[in-house]
Amino acid sequence: MANVYGYDMNFRFGLEAELAAAAGLGCDLTRIDFWRALGFDVILGLGRGCVTFSRDLLLQGMPIMFPADALVVGVRGVLRGDRELIDACRQLKDFGYELGYELDLVEFTVDQMSSPFLDLADIVRVSTAGMTRKKQAAVCADLTQRDVRPLASDVATPEQYEEAHEAGFWYFQGEFFREPALAPGRELPLLKAHHLALLREVNKPQIAYDELADLVKTDVVMTYRLLRFMNSAWYGLRQTVNSVRHALVLLGPQEIKLWVSLLVVRGLGEDKPRELFRQCLIRAKTAEAIAPLVGMGSQASELFLMGMFSLVEALSNVPLARVLEALPLNHDIIAALQAQRGPFALVYALIRQYEWGHWKRMSECAAALNLNENVLPALFGTAAQWADNALSSM
Repeated sequence: MANVYGYDMNFRFGLEAELAAAAGLGCDLTRIDFWRALGFDVILGLGRGCVTFSRDLLLQGMPIMFPADALVVGVRGVLRGDRELIDACRQLKDFGYELGYELDLVEFTVDQMSSPFLDLADIVRVSTAGMTRKKQAAVCADLTQRDVRPLASDVATPEQYEEAHEAGFWYFQGEFFREPALAPGRELPLLKAHHLALLREVNKPQIAYDELADLVKTDVVMTYRLLRFMNSAWYGLRQTVNSVRHALVLLGPQEIKLWVSLLVVRGLGEDKPRELFRQCLIRAKTAEAIAPLVGMGSQASELFLMGMFSLVEALSNVPLARVLEALPLNHDIIAALQAQRGPFALVYALIRQYEWGHWKRMSECAAALNLNENVLPALFGTAAQWADNALSSM
């Protein structure tokens, strides 16, 4: 199972502008404060931030404004004769009493094998496009012998991923990881059918608490998760909840629907990386927060479900149309996820463009929704915090 090592940070107005804005918040900021001022602590979760610094910023020692255990310092285009830059990178590696910063050589080419930076680099990104399997293996072997971890960039297809994996790459990056590995003949596991039955029950016009409680109690794990969820710091109840029915009544119709959707999505992707589920939660909470800002306040719960189920194809490895057939979701949700049409489609598109750093298209979506795009960083940051709390509670 693949896990997330880190995220490339894409700055809309450039890293220099973001650093200047964060520095302007106070002259006595610690490294942790600086990291938080940029919102990295909530956006990245358990992953690292991979930030590519310009030569000028590296010479100024700007990376030391970030905590070494959360940052990978990207260095672009290191030339053989640039001793000044090499010295700056060495200082980062030997920084103070800490373990030093991890350095990532971005846009590496095979003709740079003699670069002195390789003596300092922890990670080297290699574009595998057009490279034979034999050449990939040779590059990986050379880098590994230098105690450098090779990263295959521009991985766009399952075939490219398999080739790079067999060649010996440690890390992988590219469009391939946005697309699910579909198994056309695969069906939803029987275990998940119970979760789907719960979702159908909570989407009825009137919730029958006794019947719903009986459904929950037939699954010991689900019962445990519900009671643990209700008795966690998440809700902060002063009384202990001991019965399933009591827990459901305290949740109420809307919260029950959201809780069951959490279980369904979690069930679909039990063998998938935690980060994929975290992304579902962030999308869901962001869509819910956008709803009242674009005149869809009464449909906030539906937009939450849209975000929650937006990655079901990747979670289940089952074609989207087949998964959606089994889910009792609002037709507007299905239209947005399956065909990018309907009243929810623009909200869905806005969230994805923001995630991917496609700033022009994001602005177009925001304008079409009559939404002030400047509110998006705060919405995503709040959603990320909520997602991390929800994961801890579950």
